[in-house]
Amino acid sequence: MKTKTNIKILAACLAISLVVCGCQSGPSDDQANCPTLTVGHVGHDHQIALYIAALEGEKLAEKYGVSLKEVKAREVYDLIENGKTVARLKLVKVGGGSKMPAAMGRGELDIGLGGVAAVAKFADGGQPFKIIAPLQTDGDMLVMKTDSPITDWASFVTAVKTEGAKPLKIGYKAPVAVAKLIFERAMKFEGISYGYEGSAGEQVTLVNMRGGKNAIPLLSQGSIDGFVMNQPAVAICVHKKLGKVVAQLRDLPPAGKWTDHPCCCVCATQKTLDEHPDATKAFLKLIHAGTQLIAADSKLAVDRASEWTKVAREIEADSIPSIRYVSTPNEEWITGMEIWAKMMQDIKAFTGKYAEMTPKDIIAELCDMSLCEAAAKELTAQ
Repeated sequence: MKTKTNIKILAACLAISLVVCGCQSGPSDDQANCPTLTVGHVGHDHQIALYIAALEGEKLAEKYGVSLKEVKAREVYDLIENGKTVARLKLVKVGGGSKMPAAMGRGELDIGLGGVAAVAKFADGGQPFKIIAPLQTDGDMLVMKTDSPITDWASFVTAVKTEGAKPLKIGYKAPVAVAKLIFERAMKFEGISYGYEGSAGEQVTLVNMRGGKNAIPLLSQGSIDGFVMNQPAVAICVHKKLGKVVAQLRDLPPAGKWTDHPCCCVCATQKTLDEHPDATKAFLKLIHAGTQLIAADSKLAVDRASEWTKVAREIEADSIPSIRYVSTPNEEWITGMEIWAKMMQDIKAFTGKYAEMTPKDIIAELCDMSLCEAAAKELTAQ
């Protein structure tokens, strides 16, 4: 009798184990067949459309039908569209400047979020990259030391043109940084003479800070009098009481030329676009949804940006409102890209295929907005 009871118990346990194993036997068909895409990002608040999407999965799923499901926090997510897994995303923080397109060039990334200048430089050199969506515009400032008598652009112009004035040292992040190029053109418009370290006789000396991380140390050491750079470094500097904003670069002369100037974008390899167009389009829907959430709820944007970037909330509350988050190309963005391309040609930054092309042709060749525009249209139609 006892033996029969043991046999029944054993059979019941076996049945339960088979059910459990069956439930855990592997991913569903859509998970098994979906691609894995590695996405590189910088980690600061220019790219919070992605971070908000990662942190607000349920809200995006309910409102837009596209979302991220966390597999490993801050690293691995399933991209869900209308209840179906369409891709697994591996998020990799690669840093700013040329680091993202360099990693993409090495085959480490399929999609990257980064600055238009660095992406274009690599594309000019022959890398098969395409800018497939804008991310944000503006957010660049002229910062001076807190004890500087300069308070705005007009007083900056007056200060550097005052007879006998000592040349001001203004730092910039990188040779092709958008902030540097705008600042140079504004000084040229005002008739301000400028040069670089080692030159003499100019009213402004431009100092290569060799990366944004060096801006605050150089300012605090007195090695520079100010810098032109993007957020959130500006807000961090202000909150440390080391510097003050004297001008937003979007407002520099000639009037209206720099409004909505491009900064960060989404780019992808041609291989990714050819092999995974549907997954890439779903990713762009995610970016579009995240951007709409930023516009709809500024408090949420600040909260989630601070949570992801680990930058204090009060700093993000100053930084984010100075940035315009966009996910589709409007006329201003395209015009801004063409202006920027012309500036890159003027300083001989293009040495490859873009060197002799017109700015309009450069942008047409560099950008492929077809998936971005389709993603926005489909998302709006839901």
